[in-house]
Amino acid sequence: MMKKVAFLSATVAMLILSGCSSKEPAIDATANGTSTGTNASGTNANANTNAVIAPVTNANANDTTTGGATSNGVNGSDGQLISIVFDYDKFDIRADMQDAMTKNALLVKGKSIKLEGNCDEFGSDEYNFALGLKRANAVKSALVNGGISADAISMSSLGESNPICLEKTQECWAKNRRVDFKLP
Repeated sequence: MMKKVAFLSATVAMLILSGCSSKEPAIDATANGTSTGTNASGTNANANTNAVIAPVTNANANDTTTGGATSNGVNGSDGQLISIVFDYDKFDIRADMQDAMTKNALLVKGKSIKLEGNCDEFGSDEYNFALGLKRANAVKSALVNGGISADAISMSSLGESNPICLEKTQECWAKNRRVDFKLP
């Protein structure tokens, strides 16, 4: 009986401790030509989930150079909305995504929109669903701060269940850390 209790205790402790790591995943350096531990997407500690969308002086909604999640940076039913990508294990909007947020806000003003939060493959299912929802909520907050009605925005989290890239590289994982905009 004591052996069963000890084994069960050890198993539960192992599961709890292995849940979610704050350590960045190791990358096979031969697969993508980078060294282990580099962060291709960069880190911005000053990014803020309460971001306010600044007015655009030269708004070209077809410009996808801000780094969307798909190969051409667009998603959504109209083909012009840009996915907002996030850093590893983060849900704050990066500074380099502010232009994309502004362009998306101009495109969705006066429309209903669905935000779908996505994650990479690291972490438990529960953790990734929660992180996806936090990412969607950060984008919603920025849109509301930019003048979009909160009632027009719905959110969902797909966790890690909707990857757009399956390679085992930092660049691929970064594409899966995103919020997609969907128009009904």
